[in-house]
Amino acid sequence: MRKLLYVVSYLLLLVLPASVATAQSYSVTDLGILAGDSYSVGSAINASGQVVGGAGSPTSRGFFWSTSQALLALPPLPGGLFSVAAGINSGSVVTGTSTNSQAKDHAVLWINGKIRDLGTLPGGSVSTANAINDAAQVAGGSDSAGTDTHAILWSKASGMQDLGTILPSGGYSVAEGLNRFGEVVGQCTVGSGGQTHAFVWTKAHGIKDLGTLSGGANSFAYHVNDLGQIVGFSDFGASYSHAVLWTPAGKIQDLGTLTNATDSNAYGINNSGQVVGYAVFPNSAYHGFVWTKTAGMQDLNALIPGNSGWTIEFAFAINDNGQITGSGSINGQEHAFLLTPQ
Repeated sequence: MRKLLYVVSYLLLLVLPASVATAQSYSVTDLGILAGDSYSVGSAINASGQVVGGAGSPTSRGFFWSTSQALLALPPLPGGLFSVAAGINSGSVVTGTSTNSQAKDHAVLWINGKIRDLGTLPGGSVSTANAINDAAQVAGGSDSAGTDTHAILWSKASGMQDLGTILPSGGYSVAEGLNRFGEVVGQCTVGSGGQTHAFVWTKAHGIKDLGTLSGGANSFAYHVNDLGQIVGFSDFGASYSHAVLWTPAGKIQDLGTLTNATDSNAYGINNSGQVVGYAVFPNSAYHGFVWTKTAGMQDLNALIPGNSGWTIEFAFAINDNGQITGSGSINGQEHAFLLTPQ
């Protein structure tokens, strides 16, 4: 009997530390706010853990953060008042959007803190940039003479390329993400009723409709990893939406939502297939999540120290080291964060 009790006690000692480790599997770093501002939001992270996003009150301005550099404001275009950073590559080249002196949004790059206007498609007046890869290709959207916004792919060598739409004439599209191979994802109109579907674009095959969950009218794609896995959300029936993952073959998988939540949305995926996003609860509360094939969808608030003071609300990006950025509530303010696996 004593031997049996010893074995049971030993097994409990093995199990209990594992449970504690699971409950505190990420440390939280507060990225703070810029002087005079009231909020910050982390939108992208590179392999080195450098984070970019937007901060402000009430007008947004882009920021850059690293472990060796406190939150640094990224300047808007000359005469502009608004900017937001949306992507960063491993060379610390940042992309995003800034207003110009005519108060028009333009896609931009920041290189060593200096801003470059990427312009628009021919005849256009506005553009936006949402993602960048290590080849410094930029994905986003631009209008042109007489057209709605179209998804674009920009490179230094080729300038701004119109990726078109699914509809044979007219319609809207915008690119949200791209991978190292220049594969682009986003959303576009697919019919006269205003429905929007997620798409993937490749140089070889052009733009392709990714469809929706069964019964859904709309879907969005936000990110694609180097394996061709795509994440976003799709309508789930008439009233709700769920985070989804598309395989490289185009098959859609419903990732579900957190317990007691009604909706979910996936924003980022790394090359290990870890997905991040957020879920929405009936009381309009938001909780960030991480999803893996083995563990399913987990509330990030259950994976950080219980006394941290944080509510992790939105998880927008994850790098290959498993570090996550987004925004959450701390001391009554919305701050960007960096979650680091322990």
